[in-house]
Amino acid sequence: MSAEVIGRVTSGKTRKSYEVKWESHGGEVYVSYAGWSKVGKAGSAGEAMRKAEAYLYDK
Repeated sequence: MSAEVIGRVTSGKTRKSYEVKWESHGGEVYVSYAGWSKVGKAGSAGEAMRKAEAYLYDK
């Protein structure tokens, strides 16, 4: 199954908004930063959003 867009997060430094994708079966999280950057794995959509926010904090 492919990853689905679950929301948007804002980077900490530049305040730009990026889309977040999450694979519900595999748990992979991606952010639309420099293409689609792999962030890690998450067990839920909420966790995926938190991981994406953390990833973009200093970007």
